[in-house]
Amino acid sequence: MLFCHATTEEVSAVKGILDVFGTASRLQVNYTKSSATVLHGDDSDVGLIELLGCPVVTLPITYLGIPLTTRRPSAAQLQPLVDAVAGRLPTWKAWLMNKAGRLALVKSVLSAIPIHQLLVLAPPKKTLKLLEKIQRGFLWAGRADAHGGHCHVNWRRVCRPLEYGGLGVRDLERMGLALRLRWLWLARTDTECAWQGLDLQFSSKERALFHASTTMAIGDGSTALFWEDR
Repeated sequence: MLFCHATTEEVSAVKGILDVFGTASRLQVNYTKSSATVLHGDDSDVGLIELLGCPVVTLPITYLGIPLTTRRPSAAQLQPLVDAVAGRLPTWKAWLMNKAGRLALVKSVLSAIPIHQLLVLAPPKKTLKLLEKIQRGFLWAGRADAHGGHCHVNWRRVCRPLEYGGLGVRDLERMGLALRLRWLWLARTDTECAWQGLDLQFSSKERALFHASTTMAIGDGSTALFWEDR
């Protein structure tokens, strides 16, 4: 993914970089399978981007399985993630497994599939509930949903660590928050990363949790935040 301003010079530079890359590596860019998107532009910018020779599309688009949009992704945009998790169930003979076997698959597969998305975005609660419903149904009943007498233990208790009486299944909402807060940690500790200086989208509550969970070695004070760090 490449970013540039909508100017003739920068668009031509991007085209030149891609052409040089193709010549050097013999991996030619297929422009018909690529796309360009204009953010906050007008028709003149669209005409300029067409110099690249690839289709011009509008947001939202999907890149590496992640929906790209200027707003928080909706449940409809994340439905492919729910479908991907549910699609794994028919390939398993759940009726031949005991609960221990199903628990192992919930931990190693059903909880792992959403991690890629949880690293970079906060799914709507509706999406998280659908994912948990699939996990709960497979664990207790061997199918995509379970309710009533099939659910032997409250799901929040299931998600507790083993030492606290749970089964060690990851709580998707809390795991996603922990994964995303890692970006705040990297912003403070990895000063050489390419995205340094970008505005990380976190609520005041999430930032407060991060600062309450970390401590800062003051040193010469150049990186410490007086009102926030501990």
